[in-house]
Amino acid sequence: MSFIYLKSRQHYEDRYDDGTVAKCRSCENIVNDTFTIMGKKLPKKELTDKLPGWYLQYSLYYFWFVESPAAERAENREATIAKWMAEDEKKDERLASAHISGGTYCRACGKDMRVISKDYMRRDNRKDDDILIMFECDYCNKRLALWEDGTEWEGAKHECEKCGGNTVSKHTKKFDVITWTETCEKCKHVKTEILDLTDSKSEPEPVDKYLELDRKRFVFDKNMEFKYDQKLKHLERMAKLNASVEDKVQHVDVYDAIKQVKKLKIAQLKELLEPIFTKDGYSDFKLGDPQIGREVSLDFSCLDTKDDREEYQSKKTLHKAIEKALEDTNWRIMSAGVSYRLGFLTGSLRAYESEDELKKLVEQRMKNGYVPKIESKEPVVPKSDEKKPIDGANLREHALVYLHNMTLGSKPAEITLKSGKVKKTSLSHISAEMNPLLRVFIPFREGDDSVPNFIRAYDFKMGGKEDKLPKVTKDSSGRDIRML
Repeated sequence: MSFIYLKSRQHYEDRYDDGTVAKCRSCENIVNDTFTIMGKKLPKKELTDKLPGWYLQYSLYYFWFVESPAAERAENREATIAKWMAEDEKKDERLASAHISGGTYCRACGKDMRVISKDYMRRDNRKDDDILIMFECDYCNKRLALWEDGTEWEGAKHECEKCGGNTVSKHTKKFDVITWTETCEKCKHVKTEILDLTDSKSEPEPVDKYLELDRKRFVFDKNMEFKYDQKLKHLERMAKLNASVEDKVQHVDVYDAIKQVKKLKIAQLKELLEPIFTKDGYSDFKLGDPQIGREVSLDFSCLDTKDDREEYQSKKTLHKAIEKALEDTNWRIMSAGVSYRLGFLTGSLRAYESEDELKKLVEQRMKNGYVPKIESKEPVVPKSDEKKPIDGANLREHALVYLHNMTLGSKPAEITLKSGKVKKTSLSHISAEMNPLLRVFIPFREGDDSVPNFIRAYDFKMGGKEDKLPKVTKDSSGRDIRML
């Protein structure tokens, strides 16, 4: 069987990859045009002072509008190519097996005709192409075209542009010049068209000089797919960090309450509960061995020393006493509550350790009407330009997410004390680079001026530079520190 529609695999790879390039180019143009317009409208100082932030925004937009579609195309590449090849192979198989049932005879001489071509053609207003089979008579050279179901093809009908009547067309070829004429059967109007195949004035198709380079940029190989996955995980980490910061702003009362939670070790827990049990008429208080898994829990047991206390009251009194004792701690009695058999009471306690667990614990207690005992402090009125400090854990996470190759340096300086004495000190400065995972990792095309200048010129360096440190700065007490 000869293949007409099924091509080599390279043909389909090129077809798919060209589609990827076209899609990513279009998306890249949207991002670049947006930031070019923005760069022209922003005040120069705003753009200079906040350049790392603007570059980060560009990187995020580029990731979602360009890199993500490229990654999606890479994921679907093999399946799509296999689908296209299977469809074309099926078209070839159907074309090869197409035939007209029964014999086909010449309408002029009655002899059998032979098949000279089979082609897919659009038929009437049908959704899918049908197969048209062309026959020729070897005796009288007459031809006949039939659809696969045996219906004769009527050919294309042409109407006269003057009167609307039917036209008869014919063509002649002399050297490389083809002349078509259409003659109206009704009004005899003749329409002529000439095609000169020797015409060399037509513009050659422009060469896409960036095509091969852009295939390397947008058609992801395994290495690029790995980098994309790494960047995706990093952005998810950044999003989680920003969500955490926003959550702490929105639920400041909950996080203030978390800071007041007493985080008790098991020995401290025993010291807290033992006198409570004794006070309420329970003896032989014991804690079991801790069960350590995804959470930490341990069993407790005691004896009820009050002879006249019934089971329900004994369980209720102990449960209430434990809940009250633990309400300011990171422990709580587990939902199963207290069990009672013949004055012997048992139950389980659970510890909450991580910030997320403590948040859930505090929120549940506040939902049940618990008001945390937050220490009162003198109100502090922040300065208008004062930035809210980031706690140590979040500061470390921010540094890991946003920065790379961070270094701490110092320059000799001096400060004048209230006594007038000059004291030697130092002026610290931190330098770093933007985390590589936040950069646009697909290289720009050389000579491509579509990328905004402030993006192309960004050097990824952040923090103080030694030669640009201020000669005089202030310490926390407002005193001048002079660099030497």
